[in-house]
Amino acid sequence: MQKKISVLLLVLFIAVSGYAAGVQPGLRFWGGATMSRYEGTPIPLGIPETNYKNSWRTGFNLGAGLEFKFSRTPLAFILDLGYLEKGTSLDVYYLDTKTGSFPYRLGTLSQTGLARASFSGKWTPYLLAGYELAFVLKHRGEPFGLGGPDLKPDTKKTDFCLVAGAGLELSRKKMSPFVEVRYHHSLVNLSRVTGSLECYPSIKSRTLVFSAGFKFGKS
Repeated sequence: MQKKISVLLLVLFIAVSGYAAGVQPGLRFWGGATMSRYEGTPIPLGIPETNYKNSWRTGFNLGAGLEFKFSRTPLAFILDLGYLEKGTSLDVYYLDTKTGSFPYRLGTLSQTGLARASFSGKWTPYLLAGYELAFVLKHRGEPFGLGGPDLKPDTKKTDFCLVAGAGLELSRKKMSPFVEVRYHHSLVNLSRVTGSLECYPSIKSRTLVFSAGFKFGKS
């Protein structure tokens, strides 16, 4: 409880300090698609001619956040919270012939903190850099499109990613539409190397996030 109160007081202090320093808050809503894959494949067992490759699979993302723009500067800080779907398609090869594909779906509650640097103009391009702290909500294997095992007990609870991206915003006084693309590079091995993931020594996510949305507040 003490930790929660301390965090709340810290957030309140930052908000009050930001207001005093001339920070302009804005509210963001966004949604879109993801493309993701895992880095790391299972250890081949039984048949030495069998090997595995990860390919990209699609998903979706949806969320909301706050943007704090610093007055008279091109800089802003963004705090987002949303649902981000990751995963991979594990392709199975016998020699050089593909014999099957195993989709994996990883659902996360994603909290991102991003620094934004904007350029001038009505259509405002901007750059993003920051982090993603993701909490694993579900992780399932879906062999050949059928319902597969629940991998969540064998998956670590949190993921941490470095984030870089770019976007384009149509600057308006009250509501500004925007589009952006981000790359999320995980630093965490999600596999516990137990149960259904016993043959996976390493699973790290690589995700492209494509989103569009609206910002309410001054640009």
